[in-house]
Amino acid sequence: MSRLLVQRAFGLGVVSLFALALGACSSVSGAGGAASGGGVQILVEKDVDSWAMPSNAYYPPDISLEYYAVDLKAEPCLEEAGINFRMTRYDPNGARPVTENAAGDRIFNQKIAAEYGYHEQLDPRTNWEDAKRNHFDTELNDKQVWEKWSACEDQATRELGGDPEMIGYSYRFPIDSVDRDPAVLEAEARWRDCMAPLGIPDLGPDAAPLRTPVPTNSQVEKWGWPNDIAPWDIPPASADEIEAAVFDAKCRDSSGWSQARYDAEWDAEVAYLTKHYKELEAKRVKYEAITEAYLNEIREHGE
Repeated sequence: MSRLLVQRAFGLGVVSLFALALGACSSVSGAGGAASGGGVQILVEKDVDSWAMPSNAYYPPDISLEYYAVDLKAEPCLEEAGINFRMTRYDPNGARPVTENAAGDRIFNQKIAAEYGYHEQLDPRTNWEDAKRNHFDTELNDKQVWEKWSACEDQATRELGGDPEMIGYSYRFPIDSVDRDPAVLEAEARWRDCMAPLGIPDLGPDAAPLRTPVPTNSQVEKWGWPNDIAPWDIPPASADEIEAAVFDAKCRDSSGWSQARYDAEWDAEVAYLTKHYKELEAKRVKYEAITEAYLNEIREHGE
């Protein structure tokens, strides 16, 4: 099965709301600003509010952009194969969800918590009516139709410079050492003390906030978060969830965790970038070319 098909299996269809909260990363659409460190050009401006990271400049093309461009490219092949495939439209020029930064990473702060709790905003660039219609379309359930569709999509992916056999992309740099940073560990302890008034039963003595905000299992159960639900059917955050999320966001700031964690991640990413700069730059140039090919395909269709 092609990479695109694997990813679509977990894309716009039915999802677990808890998995959605884990916030799989998306991709960068062009980083602004530049700085330098050790002779290495850092293409992202440091900003704790958006949790911008050096790795953002090296993210692969936006996956929803890829879906749409490949669908458009595959259209003649699909028509020739007699497949009436209706694609999900996507506006690459539309506004990103406010719960994402410019690279598509989840962000969490007091303002976002006050509106969305631990939820994400549904991506306004995706035509969700199309997605809903296609979700219930049974044409691709036929094995022969599926195989023809897969072949057309794989061919289109190659023609646009992508690799249909690549199962996964790498996004953020591997910087696990940050979890053991003394300043981060001290801030985590202060965060736990700050969170104590909420009385969360499964917030253990070693609990730590996550970059991507995820409630505990007891909170998920308390708020009745459903599993296996389509994105367009996810209910808004309850008042109790919003109250807890705002409390959490305030504790992250007052404990110094947000700044300590961000600074530690930034420094670790700069070190990784410096060590692997040449190979990462080659990857960035490749991804930029593929992204431009996707955008050109969409422009050629007058969109």
